[in-house]
Amino acid sequence: MKLVVLTNILTPYRIPLFAEMQRHVDDFTVLLMSEHEENRQWRLERAPFKVTTLPGIHLRPPGAEVSLHVNYGVIRALRRLNPDVVLSGGFTPANIAAAVYCRVFNKRYMGWGEVTRRDATGRSAIRTLLRRFIVRHAAGCVASSSEARDAFVSYGIEAQKVLLAPMPIDVDFFRDRTREAKNSAAVAAMRSGYSSPVLLSVGRLTGIKGYPELFAIYRRILEAKPEATLLIVGDGPQRKEYEQQVAEAGWSRVHFVGFVQAEDLPRYLALADGFIFHTLFDPFGAVSVEAMAAGVPVAASVYAASTHDFVEECVTGVRIDPRDAQGSAAAILRLLDLAENQRAAMLAAAYQRAKRHDIASTALAMLEFMSAPNSANGVASAETGHGR
Repeated sequence: MKLVVLTNILTPYRIPLFAEMQRHVDDFTVLLMSEHEENRQWRLERAPFKVTTLPGIHLRPPGAEVSLHVNYGVIRALRRLNPDVVLSGGFTPANIAAAVYCRVFNKRYMGWGEVTRRDATGRSAIRTLLRRFIVRHAAGCVASSSEARDAFVSYGIEAQKVLLAPMPIDVDFFRDRTREAKNSAAVAAMRSGYSSPVLLSVGRLTGIKGYPELFAIYRRILEAKPEATLLIVGDGPQRKEYEQQVAEAGWSRVHFVGFVQAEDLPRYLALADGFIFHTLFDPFGAVSVEAMAAGVPVAASVYAASTHDFVEECVTGVRIDPRDAQGSAAAILRLLDLAENQRAAMLAAAYQRAKRHDIASTALAMLEFMSAPNSANGVASAETGHGR
């Protein structure tokens, strides 16, 4: 099979998946709409597969964190590559052009994404019509979450033509690197500088990620655990505002770490007694799954798609509504006060839940689904390397 993936940019968590896909196909190319987004600081090594960045115009609306990509030359690039299948992530002009190419040249167009019916763009009437046009004419769709599966079905494709394949992470990387970090002198020295318990937050410092809500939750946690430390890993446009709020509150145990590359995140996961994922909207939320893989108890927002697929209440973690500060704080305190045997059982269950969707098994399930003569062959989800 000759496979082309069309996506906006390369990300650290997609590269291992693409590398694994390349191992199992005859030809593999990634077409990018842009080399980077303005709100991302990832440092990427050279990709171990063919990558082409499409020409285009990149327009950044006032107040937007990222540009809109208007690419051209999509059909020309696809004619040159002559793929059997185009795996297309998104609903931009480039994705529309790819869908047109597949219809004209009788190729298989597969939708892919973390789309949900809760995102603002999906509520635009024009954009909804475009999504319906693309999805209804797709040979199949690969959904990165249960919410994405439901969204694809709402846009008009039959449920049996949607593969549920949650975004995979390198589960063993996070488990092993976090274990190594916990046993290192460097992390032991870092830990000695923080009072317990240590609560970890990782994300973009913007309002939609729920930082005012996190501070309200932390205020209530301090009533029960006045020595609690809050580590905030990430950067963003509202960092100075949040630092000012913390200073005004007089919280000396809240630390803004700044942006951390993916390979360095296990060092901070190793410090944590609990991970708080407090977003108010996230079409997936891989970072909470990374924490589960790393062996950190997770309190995850109900507004993240990954929470519904990975966090089983009091089994693999706890679910919180960040807008309910009192309820969220109570749930996090229960998590921190688990008996040792209960904590061990939760961490083991969380690791196994993350492991069910590792990179190798997800790549094989996606390729099996895309190469089937008819993508409606009852393939409904990707679990441990087998579609079912």
